[in-house]
Amino acid sequence: MQRFVFDPPERFVVGTVGQPGDRVFFLQAAARGQLVTVGLEKTEVTALAEGLTALLGQVGQTQGIALPAASDVEVDLAPLDAPFEEDFHLGQLTVSWDGQRVFVEAAGLASSEPRITDTESDVDSLRVGLSIEQTKAFIERARSIVAAGRPPCVLCGRPDGPSGHFCPRLN
Repeated sequence: MQRFVFDPPERFVVGTVGQPGDRVFFLQAAARGQLVTVGLEKTEVTALAEGLTALLGQVGQTQGIALPAASDVEVDLAPLDAPFEEDFHLGQLTVSWDGQRVFVEAAGLASSEPRITDTESDVDSLRVGLSIEQTKAFIERARSIVAAGRPPCVLCGRPDGPSGHFCPRLN
């Protein structure tokens, strides 16, 4: 299986294809003419942004590193790079700090066929090393992508759409 490493990436973003309510989410990393696209779910984008926020908060507190404000980072607003074919679909996601950089590691789903020799090296993976500024910019973009979905119902809080939804408060 393939192991993709971008340290540092020229670009590391989350984005979507499709209309709210029917969107497909992707992580993309690019550098030196190579592009890797990882499929994932909206909840995983939210969890990644929250995990990175918590990690930066911890780094700022324990190591006394000044963190940039959201308004001080340049957020990449460009659309995802084509093609939108995923290289693999997310199975596991981790974030870490090595004392200088933030690392995001995404591992693909294991094969559905059981094998006696299944190991972590049998799945595709992506490792991206980010500066604090790149991490903060990624977080801001991820939050805006998630927020751009269907608005919540004013009665129940579930996602509402142009064709409506089943609202338990109206039953």
